[in-house]
Amino acid sequence: MLVGRETGVGVGVLRLFGLTDVPAGIRPLITASALQGLATSGFSSYVAIWAVQRLHAAPGAVGVALFLRAGAGIGSGYLGGRFSDRRGRRPVILASWLAQALCIAAFTLAGRHVLLGLALIVAFGPLGPPGSAASSALIADAVPAAERGSAFAAMRVLRSMSVILGPPGAALLVAVGGWPTMFGGLAACSFAAVVVARVLIHDPPRRDGVADGHQEADRGLWRDGMFLLFLSSVTLITLTMAATDRFLPVAAVSSYHLPVSAWGALIALNPVLIVLFQARVTRLGDRLPRRLLVAVAAALTGGPFLLFLLDTSAAMIAAVVVLSTFGEIVWTPTAQALAAELAPPARRGAYLGAFDGSVSLAYAVGPMAALEIHGAVGDAPVWWSGAAAAAVGAVLAGVALLNAGRT
Repeated sequence: MLVGRETGVGVGVLRLFGLTDVPAGIRPLITASALQGLATSGFSSYVAIWAVQRLHAAPGAVGVALFLRAGAGIGSGYLGGRFSDRRGRRPVILASWLAQALCIAAFTLAGRHVLLGLALIVAFGPLGPPGSAASSALIADAVPAAERGSAFAAMRVLRSMSVILGPPGAALLVAVGGWPTMFGGLAACSFAAVVVARVLIHDPPRRDGVADGHQEADRGLWRDGMFLLFLSSVTLITLTMAATDRFLPVAAVSSYHLPVSAWGALIALNPVLIVLFQARVTRLGDRLPRRLLVAVAAALTGGPFLLFLLDTSAAMIAAVVVLSTFGEIVWTPTAQALAAELAPPARRGAYLGAFDGSVSLAYAVGPMAALEIHGAVGDAPVWWSGAAAAAVGAVLAGVALLNAGRT
């Protein structure tokens, strides 16, 4: 368990969302992560708007910057996780969060310099994944295998609360003092998360050996066929989730004529449902075989999009959002727990960093591919492709788990 002091506020927040069974050792981590999430979610929600309105950057240039930002994070999580295997989780978490705070603060100095602003957007991309990989590895280090799904679920619940609260908080800061006030306030929130992490978070005792040099660590991961097969399944299933986040708004508003304001209300269902049901669904899923969980997750993630072949009404769009969100609820903590279980203990950070990289790859490539298919042949092939990707991903995950001896 972690050597850290719990705060009454942190325990109270956990109880508020029904997370009383969260191991005490990781409560400081997920509480600090929620505070960091407030800053990053508020920043991510408004940085593109800032670039267009304040910098008067071309929307296409902003899109390229956001794509490069996503791509820049693909490898940094692996590198940060590998470093945490050798030097500890806490230093990587602190360095990652501090770098994010400094980058957000730097936006207050951008003024109206378009190139500087776009460069800062890209620079933000590789800063967060190392902390995410180290945080996931720390949870896996501190929590027994049977409880990891619930531990990762607890992290998602408080992260989702950050997604709900972060953008309105950022909007309030903009309304009160403009863009510099927003970036300054979000940077202050991020710095506060670093301080909380510095005080409360400590590495658990290491019960495993440390990897003997990075070349051996590289060979261990990149020659681990079953884990690479599992990463392929993660990428494919996450491609479908990326369609929900990034392409469905385009289809709903442009093809199915849903009002923009109505879409805003529908997409808010995602974090709300995660907060309300993530812990309960994960506890229920812990009683089921892992391969069955993967199959259910894939069916809920990709299958609902085929309903658009029958009906494209607002009610159907809402139903698809709800069903696919439950697929995400089932899949994400299950996949994280499986990645931690498949990873050698001494290389857990590198493996979980590679896991995060596969997710980043899916979010970088998936929306772009969906938009290309949409522009060339319409919406229906996008939904068929998403369902097929999730189905193939489930098969690959099942094969990986079977060969690894996990049921």
